[in-house]
Amino acid sequence: MTYLNVAEVETALALAARPANAGFTELLALPHRTWEGRTCSALRVHAGPTARAGVYLLGGVHAREWGSPDILINFVRLLTDAFRTHTGITQGGASISAAEVQNVVTSLDVVVLPQANPDGRHHSMTVDPMWRKNRRPADPGQARCPSGGGKGPGVDVNRNYDFLWDYPTTFSPRAPVMTSTDPCEEIYRGPSATSEPETANVTWLLDRYRSLTHFIDVHSFGEDILYNWGDDDDQTTDPSMNFHNPAYDGARGIPDSTPGGDPAKYREFLPAADLNEAKTLGTTMRDAIQAARGRQYSVKSAVGLYPTSGTSDDWAYSRSFLDPAQGKVLGFTIEWGPQRASISKSFHPNYPDMVPIIEEITAALLAFCSSVATRAASPPADQTAAMPRQESPASAAADVSGRRGQP
Repeated sequence: MTYLNVAEVETALALAARPANAGFTELLALPHRTWEGRTCSALRVHAGPTARAGVYLLGGVHAREWGSPDILINFVRLLTDAFRTHTGITQGGASISAAEVQNVVTSLDVVVLPQANPDGRHHSMTVDPMWRKNRRPADPGQARCPSGGGKGPGVDVNRNYDFLWDYPTTFSPRAPVMTSTDPCEEIYRGPSATSEPETANVTWLLDRYRSLTHFIDVHSFGEDILYNWGDDDDQTTDPSMNFHNPAYDGARGIPDSTPGGDPAKYREFLPAADLNEAKTLGTTMRDAIQAARGRQYSVKSAVGLYPTSGTSDDWAYSRSFLDPAQGKVLGFTIEWGPQRASISKSFHPNYPDMVPIIEEITAALLAFCSSVATRAASPPADQTAAMPRQESPASAAADVSGRRGQP
């Protein structure tokens, strides 16, 4: 066995939507073609009446993280087969029952985009194994970037979302933020927020499926489960201290753990109920991983990895703070392991070493979806704000028509 290539990921996703599964799957061709002319696909899994909640699973954003699309294809295959055959799913020592599978598919919209950056994946698999970015060509007049070893023009898709994208203005000049304005850097943010077709496709899906309440971006490498926020430490007491308050521009991005501490004492607000839910769901995934293969992942806020701007999980969560009609979407990132291998093998381990990682992360995603489905069946009174947003089929169709073909 070996990693799925770009065409094989698309084929596997289409196979999950084959006629035998037509009653509970929907295959979508996303509207924004990549720089090299590829069309990405996503899959929606749901049966029955309108879903009360939804989980959005994203993978393949960073090109060299070969295992993430394979994880999500494994998840989709197991979930659709188990629902159709009324069976449970076992991954290593972790399992969910047939009844839990039925509850996930009938209670939730599960939306999966396994290969957000196919151009980059193809380049990484065929030319430069350490390639991270998309394949945006150099702009006219741009200095020539060195090539090889992951170097060259392109945009880090996970620095291109519309969340504190203008970090030179919104972050402290002392912030150790992991993004860049240099087009040659691996963490280049792009020329503007949501400038890239890959980012636009991720955004389009969240706009289309208004039932979505939870979001997970699958990355490597490490053994971490990260929840909001990634720009600074969390706090639950001062709603005015937030990412969209310009009074705090120039103060963000210095966690308390930074050498010398944070002189501005800035921390990003999130409601206590959201923080509690994030920790609970993170622990659910951690426990499933441990049950599957015995490995221990850490659960922590995303800034515990390093401060970031323009990332997918913070963008997904931030939307409802700016417009409550968007509906709340809690954001997570999984950084799958292993940490102990060499750097090249950590991003794409030998495939026999990748198989148990696929199983343990699939177990985590299944446990996460089962927990969200259970919560959706009887939501606490204080979670009514997380109920799905409503959108008519006509407005969704208008959105597709109006945006199809944009770069």
